Amino acid sequence: MAESDFSLGVPAGEFASMYAEGIPPWQIDRPQGEVLRLIEQGTFVSPVLDIGCGTGDNAIALARSGYRVVGVDAVEEALRRARAKAAKEKLAQAPEFPLGDALRLEDSGLEVETILDCALFHTFSDEEQALYARGLAEVLAPGGKLHLLCFSELETRSPGPRRLSLAQITHPFAVGWEVVEAVRCRYEDRVRPDGAHAWRVTLRKKSS
Repeated sequence: MAESDFSLGVPAGEFASMYAEGIPPWQIDRPQGEVLRLIEQGTFVSPVLDIGCGTGDNAIALARSGYRVVGVDAVEEALRRARAKAAKEKLAQAPEFPLGDALRLEDSGLEVETILDCALFHTFSDEEQALYARGLAEVLAPGGKLHLLCFSELETRSPGPRRLSLAQITHPFAVGWEVVEAVRCRYEDRVRPDGAHAWRVTLRKKSS
């Protein structure tokens, strides 16, 4: 799982500007509670792709648990912070943090057994979500799992990205995937003390 750069054409300007201004609302400097629960349940298999990894807290938590991880993001400043955090850890195998475009995964050369998407999917338009789902299928092994965490339709408070129903989340994965689990949960951020209403959905890529 060699580190690569497939960043040409990354549409990351808005996110980059938020990092440039300081600490964006999604940077909580700790792994999401739902990700820790998934780790405790043993639902990951190496190698793991943390797509839209931000400043790397979830990827580092996975590495602490012994998983081989690559964390991809489209913003170099986010990755700089992630690499700095990882450098402070005494990890047997630190995560790799290449710059990359989540909508061009077919160019990444990645081959993984598990994918974590923690609050990236809901930033895309319907058309981008369909493209994204195809790219995920390109890099995920048959039978591999995708764990997806995003804002739900129950969250009405600003700010934040699109709010999605379970049907909207699963629609781009209607062909070639099966839903393993769908749980209402909370997404922790710097804005809402109680977290945002969210969905945690696990999908499995069908073997054939």
